[in-house]
Amino acid sequence: MAWRYLPFQHYNPYYKTGLNQALIESVEEGKAKPTIFLSGWKPGCVNLGRSQKFEEEVNIENFKQSDYLLVRRQGGGGATLLTENGEITWGIVAPKKQYPDDINKIYQKVCGKIAQNLKDIGIKASHEPINDIVTQKGKLSGSTIKQKENTLYIGGTMLYQVDAEEMFRILSPSKEKLKDKQIKDFKDRVTSINKETNLTFEETVQALKNNLLKDKKYEEGKLTTYERQKAEKYAEKYKKTTWLHPK
Repeated sequence: MAWRYLPFQHYNPYYKTGLNQALIESVEEGKAKPTIFLSGWKPGCVNLGRSQKFEEEVNIENFKQSDYLLVRRQGGGGATLLTENGEITWGIVAPKKQYPDDINKIYQKVCGKIAQNLKDIGIKASHEPINDIVTQKGKLSGSTIKQKENTLYIGGTMLYQVDAEEMFRILSPSKEKLKDKQIKDFKDRVTSINKETNLTFEETVQALKNNLLKDKKYEEGKLTTYERQKAEKYAEKYKKTTWLHPK
């Protein structure tokens, strides 16, 4: 199967949220080849799961005093703080028939292969069900799946560096007063590329590109006019108050 690769680019968080949907529809409608892409978030943002409540997940006062945007993704999961040089988001959009029917097996196939290929940059990693990639030091990447009738999207976030203090300053993962112990526990559960290797951010992007495209036939491409227009249309939806703060 021939693939299209979209090189790493930082996107506005609202546009990035819309882009995922635009690429799914583009491949579903046969307007684009199966696609692998890398991206980042600029400016940084708080990214809420579809059903989470802003007031319960975010330190409102600290958030208001920051430069972070608020975004809400289409899928579930927990709140995350995404920064310009903290994460690299990877995405795969392809026909369902190329993957197992069972979601657990899809994660096993994709995350397992990414974990295995991390050995090329000296990281010993493994897939931890259901959807994480881990090392002995902690979680390195989490992922999610979205599906249309004939098309599958699986995407994840590879942690390059983690600022636990900043994360706990902006997010409120517990109703209890935040304590140093919570930050220490978080640090013990999570790792990052710059903890595991000496790679720069740019070198990590290249390594992840090589990882995802290993043994694949591909051509480097760019977003089509159709995809850009779709992403811009969805971005307008995802920045509306009715989406960000549903009643």
